[in-house]
Amino acid sequence: MRPTRLVGAGAARGATAVGTMWAPMDNPRAGAGASPVSEAFHPLIRWALYLFVFSLPFEWPQRSIPVEVTTITSAVFLLTTFIQPRRCFARLPRAMFWFCAVLVVFWVSFTLVGAAYPGDAMKAFVLRVQNLLAFWAAYNLMRDDRIATRTWLVFGFACVVLAAFTVGGAVNLDEDWVKKSGRVTLFGQNANHAGLILASGALTLVGLTYGRDRKLIRPRVLVWPLLALMAVALVKTGSRGSLLSLTLGLWTFSVGGRTILIKLRNTMVAVLAVVLLAWAAWQLPLMRERFQQAEQGNLAGRERIFPRAWGLFLERPILGWGPAQNKYELARRIPEEFRTWRDTHNLVLELLTSIGVIGALLFLSGVGLCVWDAWRARAGNHGILPFALAVALLMGNMSGNYIGLKLFWLVLAWGAAAGSLVPPRQSAPARLQLVRPC
Repeated sequence: MRPTRLVGAGAARGATAVGTMWAPMDNPRAGAGASPVSEAFHPLIRWALYLFVFSLPFEWPQRSIPVEVTTITSAVFLLTTFIQPRRCFARLPRAMFWFCAVLVVFWVSFTLVGAAYPGDAMKAFVLRVQNLLAFWAAYNLMRDDRIATRTWLVFGFACVVLAAFTVGGAVNLDEDWVKKSGRVTLFGQNANHAGLILASGALTLVGLTYGRDRKLIRPRVLVWPLLALMAVALVKTGSRGSLLSLTLGLWTFSVGGRTILIKLRNTMVAVLAVVLLAWAAWQLPLMRERFQQAEQGNLAGRERIFPRAWGLFLERPILGWGPAQNKYELARRIPEEFRTWRDTHNLVLELLTSIGVIGALLFLSGVGLCVWDAWRARAGNHGILPFALAVALLMGNMSGNYIGLKLFWLVLAWGAAAGSLVPPRQSAPARLQLVRPC
């Protein structure tokens, strides 16, 4: 019997069939949206992830314990990964190399600039390692479509709860601070931090409802009261940066969608949401006053912090001032504020002043890979949402330093995971035919 020779379309179909038969279940090149079965992960691991995500909006600054709530829930999630470590850490995200290299530069900078403030440096290092491990494990779990969808549904619901408590008056603040600033947050949270969380939650609900082929909230109109509630809570925080982050994130939906009609619909939804958000913000005297102050150059102290932080970088551009030491040195450069410690309020300035241009380039390279994957993922099941969240958080990092924010690392993990499931574009195979030799 002579062997069959496959030529043309038959060969292509045969090769595809063989490749599919032998491809692993989580092979990202097996097709768009391909992912492992969610049941492959132990229920404890999945529920620990959902608990961790649900806790993200509920940081409690006035707690009696020395550890943040989200740090505890993140540790619980990481502990459950030991049930199935080979699954939870099966694949290494492309950005992991760059982020691990940053940790090396972290200690090189700390050592060479004098090893100042070792306690603060060790605390920052432990938190960064925890965030990096959570990033790695979440990347592997969220390569499953159902786990990723449920994860962000939980986050959206948690943000609705945060907004309801905030608008309902369930606050615990210093009354003098409230009267002076007029800004309202739950449990006395940092107003800019709470605003960015609420902005991310609103983007999540919009993306899960309008940014996917399969809508998760039916009918879609039901999502608008929730968005209105979150918008009211957001403007109560008085966070200008969070408002701009939400606006920019909403605009990204205009480039999402598989067809022109869907793109037009998403653009109309984004425009309507932005208009309503701007109207609500302008109705609140606090937000209107804060934007007027920004026009006059009053950026809540950033107009003094940014130039002096840039001066710190120019003095030690290669490895920076070392982790933690940069903040103490920055406070000394702003003596009129009478503080011993001052944050840079900008992610790029934080990187440049703490670990220098070397560490900054490494870290931003890792972030860039995740954002690029999130952009590629717009062709997948989750649409433009991973990219929209990444854009919003990066915008938030221009007026704040959220390198330790666990939501930031979770969004990067989702972008990398969603992008890994979208196959690279391949040229169309030549037309082939099945030929049997005589």
